[in-house]
Amino acid sequence: MKVPKKLLEVEGLKIYYRVGKKYVKAVDGVSFFIRERETLGLVGESGCGKSTLGFGIMKLLPPGALMKGRMIFQGKNLLELDDEEFRKLRGSKVSMIFQDPMTSLNPIMKIKDHFEETIRTHLPN
Repeated sequence: MKVPKKLLEVEGLKIYYRVGKKYVKAVDGVSFFIRERETLGLVGESGCGKSTLGFGIMKLLPPGALMKGRMIFQGKNLLELDDEEFRKLRGSKVSMIFQDPMTSLNPIMKIKDHFEETIRTHLPN
């Protein structure tokens, strides 16, 4: 059986928030990978950096935040892409379900239908 290739590889990711004139480390050297057809769940106590990690991967951090490390997707380091290049990936290749599902998801639709709707919206062909 062929092992699916790595879809996303995060290596040594560190995320810092600017607080006044200082930077505070919010994510400290996280590394993981996800293969095609795999699912990854992040679990941890409140304030441990789960949401920050998700927003970092999506490059949706607030102004002034810093990221170091590597995030490899389709052979490209996402941290090296400018906003325009990443915008082309966001929604069509990379997306996120936000933390409050009641404001993001329709409770009478199956999750599969939500994903299909997103794909149809961003990839009309």
